[in-house]
Amino acid sequence: MPGPGRERSLSAHLLSWLLPFIVGVSSLISLSGYLIARRSILAELEQGLHSAAQTAADQVQARWAQYRNDVITISQSPLFRDYVMNREFGLNQEAGVYRREIERMLLDFSRRSEAFPRVRVLDVRGREVCRIQDDAVRTPSRDLDAAAVSLRGLSPGRPAQGRPRRVSWHRFPVVPWTAGIYDDAGVLKGFLVFDASLGPTYESLRGYRIGRRGQARLVEPRGESWLSGLGRSEAAAKVGGTPWTVVMTIDRGEFLRPLISLETTSLLLALIAAIVLGVGLSRQLGYLLGPVSALAEAAGAFAAGDLDRRVAAAGPREVGVLAQSFNAMAASLKQRTEDLVARVRELTALHGLNEAALSRVGRGAIGKACLDAAVQGLGFERGCLFWIDEPAGRIVGECVKGLERFGVTDAELRTLRFRCDDGNILAEAASSRGVVYVEDARSDPRCQPEVAARLQSHSFCAAPIVAGGRAIAIMTVAFDGPGRPIPRPMMRSFSLFCGAAGIALENARLIEETAASEERYRTAVENSPHAVISLDQNFRITLWNRRAEALFGFQPSEARGRTLELIFERKVYRRLAREAETQGAIRHAEVGGRSRDGRRLELDVSLTGQSSGGRAAREWFVVIQDETETKHLQAQLIQAEKLSAVGTLIAGVAHELNNPLAAVMGFAELLKDAQVGSEEREDLRQLHASALRCRDIVQGLLSFVRQGKTLRQRVSLNYLAQAAIGLVEYKLVKTEGIRLETDLDRGLPFVAGDTVRLQQVLVNLLNNSCDALRGRSGPKIVRVRTRESPDGCSLEVEDNGPGLPAEVRGRLFEPFVTTKPVGMGTGLGLSICAQVASEAGARILYEDAPGGGARFTVSFPPCPAGLQEADSSFNLPPPRPGARVLVVDDEPELVHLAARLLAEDGMEVSTASDVAAARRALEADSFDLVVSDVDLGAESGFAVLEALERSGARARTPLLLVTGDVLNRDIGRQAAKRGVAVLAKPFLRTDFLRAVRRALSGGKAVS
Repeated sequence: MPGPGRERSLSAHLLSWLLPFIVGVSSLISLSGYLIARRSILAELEQGLHSAAQTAADQVQARWAQYRNDVITISQSPLFRDYVMNREFGLNQEAGVYRREIERMLLDFSRRSEAFPRVRVLDVRGREVCRIQDDAVRTPSRDLDAAAVSLRGLSPGRPAQGRPRRVSWHRFPVVPWTAGIYDDAGVLKGFLVFDASLGPTYESLRGYRIGRRGQARLVEPRGESWLSGLGRSEAAAKVGGTPWTVVMTIDRGEFLRPLISLETTSLLLALIAAIVLGVGLSRQLGYLLGPVSALAEAAGAFAAGDLDRRVAAAGPREVGVLAQSFNAMAASLKQRTEDLVARVRELTALHGLNEAALSRVGRGAIGKACLDAAVQGLGFERGCLFWIDEPAGRIVGECVKGLERFGVTDAELRTLRFRCDDGNILAEAASSRGVVYVEDARSDPRCQPEVAARLQSHSFCAAPIVAGGRAIAIMTVAFDGPGRPIPRPMMRSFSLFCGAAGIALENARLIEETAASEERYRTAVENSPHAVISLDQNFRITLWNRRAEALFGFQPSEARGRTLELIFERKVYRRLAREAETQGAIRHAEVGGRSRDGRRLELDVSLTGQSSGGRAAREWFVVIQDETETKHLQAQLIQAEKLSAVGTLIAGVAHELNNPLAAVMGFAELLKDAQVGSEEREDLRQLHASALRCRDIVQGLLSFVRQGKTLRQRVSLNYLAQAAIGLVEYKLVKTEGIRLETDLDRGLPFVAGDTVRLQQVLVNLLNNSCDALRGRSGPKIVRVRTRESPDGCSLEVEDNGPGLPAEVRGRLFEPFVTTKPVGMGTGLGLSICAQVASEAGARILYEDAPGGGARFTVSFPPCPAGLQEADSSFNLPPPRPGARVLVVDDEPELVHLAARLLAEDGMEVSTASDVAAARRALEADSFDLVVSDVDLGAESGFAVLEALERSGARARTPLLLVTGDVLNRDIGRQAAKRGVAVLAKPFLRTDFLRAVRRALSGGKAVS
């Protein structure tokens, strides 16, 4: 065996496979002989076993066939028929005689056959008539034999054989044979049951033995397979006419034992022969392969670095030839190795020079690296480097290599200066553009003696370093000591190396310029106000500037290597990539993007490709401008234009609606208290409520577009809440089935605002909650709360509806934003509420209610001091019965309405349909008040004012103007200038009477 760390010898290798091969072949031959003999013996044994099993089965078949014949013979005895006939005819004495004869016959049959330990005679019901058991007549049992009765379908002469079973009265299993007893007409009259013992069969099978351990047994198979097991063999034979099988078993080891002893002896002899053969082969192989081992040791030493190792040509002729070839190969390889080491040294020096050029460490460091590489790589021992300063016309020392041991440093060499035109050796090398060789520097006139002595120079060579077509430096190299000339091959290598140094210095200059240009480019890209992204030819990100990072939220390390699917949807990205590949560029494509936090961005994308030839782009540049804010401002501008147009439209529509709406509201208010039936009263109440709703809608539209100050008074939030609930309570509770819960803070302070407009806010919020609960299953609840807070007070409206979708919450208070189905909402309600709250210094907030639903909170600041308290009771001034009033309006229904309201208030009313009729009435009579519409066709209500002034009645007859053009500022300014009260349409009865009574009392009504 080889020791640790040692390889096995050739002889050991041969023996390691040859000896096992010999032993294996010998063993295989012996084993093959054993297996063949074993197979033959077992085949004969199996054949004999099957023959024995078949013989035993035939014997059992014959035995049981005899049993069957005996049963048939006994069952056909006339004694049974005679017994049955006597019994049927009632001849019991004669029947008893026949029964005793049957018992003697069956007893004799049982003793003679020795196979039926029990024989019974049964009547047709299965009861025993007589029984023979264990060679004796037994008393019949009174139990019925159900098994025998079940065989009523027996045929004469064909007994039925049952399955073997264990019985308590016999030590072997018994097999029942059942035969029928028939009369002369073939009618079944009873049964004969013969219980045959398996004991005689078992005894006969014990005589069949093959070997000492072989045996035969009788089995009733149930799907078994009779196969040879481990160390045993079995054979089975079916017993004809029965459900049994005879199985013969033997122990194969009894018959194979002599063969095994023979096989063991053969294997032992083969092993001894292999050992003897191995010893002989080992000695012979050691003698023949000894010289080969010596050759292998020499090869190992050579591989370890001993290139001078050689082998003696001894031994057989073939080994001598191998030794000579090895020695020749070793000499050639030594020479090649030396050449390769020199080339590796040169390449290593060039590699270091290239690394110095690429590292951008400056010209001086690169020159130092070039000198070090030349001295070490080419095998010199010393060297110097000089720069050529063309503008100054001189050559300046730079650095040394290998002269440090003589005390010469780089600093000292830099003090040396040589002119470029004085014929010195360095100037000659620069002008010749080739290698200049100096054999003895101390005697050469081209060298300065003091410099040669200081630099320990003897023979050396100098060569220029050329870059960009001009010499920029000179390098000198030499060996230590005199008498060592420089071979020409080394001078050629030195010249080539100086050329490579020139290329390295030129590349270093170009790299520095390229790096500076790249830095300028990177600075411009990083500071660009737009997102600049660079992609490779596979559209993967390679550059991601600061604007891209700020715009999209991804760090450069996260973006690099990924595609633009990072910021665009997949279909948008694929469309851009496809257009870029087919068109070569994309100019100002407006697409949607996304930031890291999910913000939607509107982007202007430009994409260009830089090609390296062919159609495929080598690199892509993407410039992205964020147009999100610009688009948003444009959308706001468009929305503002829309709202302006909508405001103009609303003003016209409101003006046209106010006149008929005023009539509808007035008459509805008059009729709602009429003395009619309950059903008609409810209809009138609904009519009045609908008219009020129309008024609220029109006032909401007007509030949306109205500009200017509103009336600010001290208002009670609790009173506002109660008044608003009173307006919608019937709708919420009776119509929609909503449970209305209120929680009002009794100590609540006042707030500042317009009572009517703030009440409109609360009514709108309650209607929104009602709409949100419509169609909801289960309890529907609306809660109204007022609360005092350190910053003022608040009013809450909460419902248990579905709440608001997340996508509309940010635009909830913008105009025309609604979640209601088409036709059920204008989208102005919450925007008007926000506007009214803002006018009162309050703000509206939305939040999800606990447990689901929506909650709107209107937060009010503290009420400023000095505000007048609102007339929360809406009490009218005292009436003026008998006052004479002139009503001027071109709308007949409004004239009729005003006349009726004034007449019911106790006043005397005259009417006029135009300005001319009003002038005639004023000239003909005097009035306490004139109520005139502003818009009277070709003329206006101010013409009525002028008529009053001309008649001299202006001082004693006030004028009340009524108008539906509530957005017309000129009307308000002109009325205020001339001291005229104005009432806006549509109006309620109380509003009209309040304005009229105040005008009669010298006050003003301001819409």
